[in-house]
Amino acid sequence: MSRIETLKAPLPSALPEHEAEAIIPHIIKIGQLSKLQDDWDSYGGKAVALEVCKKAAKFLYISFKELSVEGDAAYMPFIAPANDGSIVFEWRANKAELIVVFRNNAELEVEYLTVQKADNGESEKEGKFESATAFVQAVRWFSMNVNQA
Repeated sequence: MSRIETLKAPLPSALPEHEAEAIIPHIIKIGQLSKLQDDWDSYGGKAVALEVCKKAAKFLYISFKELSVEGDAAYMPFIAPANDGSIVFEWRANKAELIVVFRNNAELEVEYLTVQKADNGESEKEGKFESATAFVQAVRWFSMNVNQA
């Protein structure tokens, strides 16, 4: 079984097929990051561990599922590997940004930065997610702020 196949779990029936199609390319992209070898960027970039990919895919799927079931917009992030073997998710809009980093460390920490933009400046908040539920709340926050004028 390839490393990518281990990320292909059947989608629960709670997620309609037409909505599942929207997330599948993103889950596949996360799985493909596990194929990166050390020095993938020719600047000493570390390989992305399969466990980091699994956690990132799980968190993205859970947030997409919850927001879709609730009828909320489920915006997909820009997904990229980081030089230290982490995975980065980025959501950006005019009034809000959400950056999430799935760390390639023993604890598999998930760190975040939110940026709320206003005419009088920006406010930032950073920290660590202790659960997928907290991640979903942050994605929901971004979704609510993405269309603010």
